Amino acid sequence: MSELNALTLIKNVYSSILLIFSITIIMGLIFTEQTKLSSDVHPAMAFIVMWIAVLWLSVVEGGQASFVGLAPVNKELFKESHPVAYKCAEACHTGDNLDRYLLGRQFMVIFIVFAINTAGGPVGGAELWGLPKWVTDIFLVTGFAMILFTCMVGQLNSQVNASHCMLDYCNNYINLFTLYVARSIEFSGLVHASYLIQFLVAALAGREI
Repeated sequence: MSELNALTLIKNVYSSILLIFSITIIMGLIFTEQTKLSSDVHPAMAFIVMWIAVLWLSVVEGGQASFVGLAPVNKELFKESHPVAYKCAEACHTGDNLDRYLLGRQFMVIFIVFAINTAGGPVGGAELWGLPKWVTDIFLVTGFAMILFTCMVGQLNSQVNASHCMLDYCNNYINLFTLYVARSIEFSGLVHASYLIQFLVAALAGREI
């Protein structure tokens, strides 16, 4: 048990160091105008866009875990204790609305990640603080720093938290707003070709939808 705890501690420490380093160099790129948005517009704009986008991404990712997990739960059980989560459930768990939400939500994820990369991703030939070439190659050229930042700050933590605290996570108006945005994207028809693929796959599997 002590060996397992020691191993877990080591992994937690080096993961935290990698994340802090990644955030630091991304901020460095932004304020030295070596990302597309910071060079084309202004570093302050890139900073604001990136942090708003990554925080909204965490809402989108956590919301999915909450809404999918709560689907089989009788929403009347939490109508009084979690009123906003109840409103989310009413909007999401009626008819095919969960499928509609998931379709629009996935488009949101792609759009938000694109915004994060535009704001914080390095331009070609970016160099920072005299870091060795092998460091810039690993963290900047490959996009590894952006991957760590986006996954750990914008996705994984919120998914884990929401899976354990589904009601508390979605009991706020930012999740309700995000739900309506996702539903609006689906309603627009932009991604409705996905339904055709869904029917095709179901037909090939011999299943009815």
